[in-house]
Amino acid sequence: MQNLSNLRCVEDVLGPQRDPLYIVIPVIVIYVIIFITGVVGNISTCIVISRNKSMHTATNYYLFNLAVSDLLLLISGLPQEIYLIWSRYPYIFGSSFCFLHGLFAEASTNATVCTITAFTVERYLAICHPLRSHTMSKLSRAIKIILSIWVFSICVAVPQAMQFTIIKNGDCEICHFEGPIIQHSFEISTLVFFLGPMTMITVLYVLIGLKLKSSNMMNRRNVNVTQRKSSKKIVKMLGEYSIEDNS
Repeated sequence: MQNLSNLRCVEDVLGPQRDPLYIVIPVIVIYVIIFITGVVGNISTCIVISRNKSMHTATNYYLFNLAVSDLLLLISGLPQEIYLIWSRYPYIFGSSFCFLHGLFAEASTNATVCTITAFTVERYLAICHPLRSHTMSKLSRAIKIILSIWVFSICVAVPQAMQFTIIKNGDCEICHFEGPIIQHSFEISTLVFFLGPMTMITVLYVLIGLKLKSSNMMNRRNVNVTQRKSSKKIVKMLGEYSIEDNS
């Protein structure tokens, strides 16, 4: 009777343990498809890049890192989410995985954003400053940047992950997000990993677009000048031939 009363108490607070099956089953099927395709696709990307030496470039290393961060997010997050869709409580994975789930989710998300930003900077240097890019875009430099991205992402993710903890409602354990450990941590995270990178990426792509536009205009001018010179030469040659024929 004690367990039943506790379960009723949990249902009163958290709602039903599971949604209707006509909602749960399609969502689980979609999640399973996303999980399988995501894992297979990202593993294939890692294998192709690692086995082909011709693909060992700075750009492909960033793509490799994106695949790794996606794999981490998929493997650490989706299986748990699928189970929680089927049964919201009790939480059966334990306090350690409750913390690690938050850590991996935050770290992989942060690493993805930082990697895309670093990749955009590489593209900007390659297009707008090719000489500087030639001296800076080395594999050793890309590896150092990737390692720095993961160290930074994990360090920033730890305070966020520490906000996930196990709470008990009767006999039921739940992985719950508590209040922020650091004041304004959500606002800081939004600024560092969303607004800042989004602004930088937007500005860099605008500069890349302007550079490509000016390059196309220069190429068209060069082509027109070349065509004009060729036309003058042809007219001159025809004029000389006509003079010789008349003579």
